[in-house]
Amino acid sequence: MEGAIKVLLLALLYVAAFFLVEMLGFFHPFAWTYSAVFIAVIAAWPYFKLCQRFPMPGVAIICAVLLLMCNFLIGEGHEYFAIGCVGFGCLAEVLRKFLGNYRDKKGVITSYAVMSLIPFSMTCVLWVDYKEAMELVISRMGDIWAAVMGRMLSKYMLMSMIVLTLVLAVLTMWILTRNWRPSDKYDGYPRM
Repeated sequence: MEGAIKVLLLALLYVAAFFLVEMLGFFHPFAWTYSAVFIAVIAAWPYFKLCQRFPMPGVAIICAVLLLMCNFLIGEGHEYFAIGCVGFGCLAEVLRKFLGNYRDKKGVITSYAVMSLIPFSMTCVLWVDYKEAMELVISRMGDIWAAVMGRMLSKYMLMSMIVLTLVLAVLTMWILTRNWRPSDKYDGYPRM
């Protein structure tokens, strides 16, 4: 029971890092539209600690599901975000399984890179259904905020932000895992 509480607390720290950056979006549209770049750095530590202390299957899925639930509770979730959370969470688990058997830093680094793309599933609606997204932005934030956001939405900017997010996620997690040592507490956990 104590282990489950610690897993939940670390996963909630990951979610809190996500929301901290998301809240910055109320101050400037750049912070919301390209939040993934900032989240890639800020959310790395809780994810790293979670993988280090609990090297077992399901860590990425727990983070993704909690993130999804919290966003839907505050009214910020949508179908693209749900697909992104489930898809990227499952892909991260597969990578952890095949690249590190949950106990190696290669699996943690690559799974975190995949998890760092989750925020793009929230903002992808700006590129997929621009008109509806801008109507929603105008109703919530106002015309000036929407006008500033509209100038930032080129496909080249999106691709550069995805690449930058992946590079920062890998670099940050690589720095954190330089002295990687997963917890011995789960040595008895069946290796798959």
